[in-house]
Amino acid sequence: MIKSENHSIRQINLILKVILVIGVIGELVFFPSIPNFFGCVMAVISYMVFSYFFKVVYIKLFPFAFLMYLSMFMYRFLPLIATLVEGKPITYGFERPYQTFIGETILFLISSIAFYFACNPHKATIKNNLIQKTLDKFKFYEINPPIIWAMGLIGFVIKAYNLSKGGVEYGDVSGKFLIGLEYLMFAPICLLFPDLIRLKYKKTKLVWVYTILVITLNVASNKRHLIITPFGTMGLLFFLHVIFKNINITKLTSPLKFIVGGFLILISLNFLSNLSTAMLHTRDVMLYDAEQRNNADKIKAFEQTIETLQNESLMNRLKEKKNKKEYKPLTNYHQNWSEEYVDNFMLARYANMRITDETLYLAEKKGYGNKQMLDFFQTSLIGLLPSPILKLFGIPFNKSLYEFSRGDLLSGRSLGGYRVTSHLGDGLATFGYWYLIIQAVVFFIVFKFLNTFIYYGKKTVIYAPLAIMSIFNFLGMFRNANGISGNISYLLRGYLQDIITYLIIFFIVKMLFMIANPRLTVTTKNI
Repeated sequence: MIKSENHSIRQINLILKVILVIGVIGELVFFPSIPNFFGCVMAVISYMVFSYFFKVVYIKLFPFAFLMYLSMFMYRFLPLIATLVEGKPITYGFERPYQTFIGETILFLISSIAFYFACNPHKATIKNNLIQKTLDKFKFYEINPPIIWAMGLIGFVIKAYNLSKGGVEYGDVSGKFLIGLEYLMFAPICLLFPDLIRLKYKKTKLVWVYTILVITLNVASNKRHLIITPFGTMGLLFFLHVIFKNINITKLTSPLKFIVGGFLILISLNFLSNLSTAMLHTRDVMLYDAEQRNNADKIKAFEQTIETLQNESLMNRLKEKKNKKEYKPLTNYHQNWSEEYVDNFMLARYANMRITDETLYLAEKKGYGNKQMLDFFQTSLIGLLPSPILKLFGIPFNKSLYEFSRGDLLSGRSLGGYRVTSHLGDGLATFGYWYLIIQAVVFFIVFKFLNTFIYYGKKTVIYAPLAIMSIFNFLGMFRNANGISGNISYLLRGYLQDIITYLIIFFIVKMLFMIANPRLTVTTKNI
């Protein structure tokens, strides 16, 4: 029986409500305009709808689908707050504000309907489907600490190898296979909250040491989004831990610890911001674009980033240059592609609604239901098949000809820049208004697939270790990237590929441990 009363949810809800009220008042006082008012309405509607699903029953029974839904809410809620903190209106740089806010509100309502039907806790009983029963036979929902550590070390070694190797070219099957296993390095981090995978583990000091090594390795990649991943993984695991344990946040720590903790968080955020600035400078110094960045010398880039961080005078100049940038005129869409919106690189990944505004502008220029966009979408579906399978069936397909993103094609500019796109702009450009219905169906199926990472027992629910290890991925399943193509790619390839590769590694590690210790068991299930 899941208790409806939850201290942590009630407190988080109150915090969100206060932030929203302050955000709306601040926006209308400092930036009064009708477009900004529409942005406030979008944020209010999004919060009202989200609060209906922000309940322990949805989070506990459907945690991974909920995290994807959470990213949808963040995209409509955070822009109001993030821009206001930086002294900007929510419409900063917008050229299609009404279409953007109305369109994103409609898409969020449609997404919420898909979530409602895919995640229904009001059934008499929650039953496991054929996929869940099949996965259960393969011990998919079971694991133990030794196997977790072994998987983590495998992932760590793979990540280190990939960094030393550089990028992966099209057609490199082994390289792509290894990249698909990098998430394994986050496995031991799960042991900070072992109750989520029904384990008892007390050697947390060792886990913290390992976590620091993972963070260092990700910094060495010189990719800013990888800096966020370890922190995001720990943050989401902590979030679920607090919700499931019904922890009263106000009683979680003493006032002194709260102050010290807040101080450490501010220091960490400042360090991450400086690190981001140093990374961007390294890219400028080494003069490589998105494609060349994958093939660049990662060790040299890492050394350059650390040297920049240690050069106080250089860092001051870079910060001053960054601040002066705010006073320069914004780039118009007809001049060039521009993602300038929120300065904070972490928030920019989940709150950059200017991408929607820009891609809607480009979609209008290209025309809704554009044949070129649709043809590329269909071609991309064929490209999802691994090269060996394409060769096996005699399908001629040169993947090197498609080394560009949907954002590149939509922008009509140089291909190979790997520009991101929004779900809304890309969808309307590809399918016209039929996109809204197609996207609702796709989201429904994605939510259903994510729910197979949960096994429902008579008294409890069990979460697949694979999903807990890669939990941060679910929060990124709606962010600006490849739009609906990214969702369909996950359904047709990513989902099955993750399960198969995980099970292969799991059984290899298990077999080796069983040879070394025949008494070892992975049974953690007690339903």
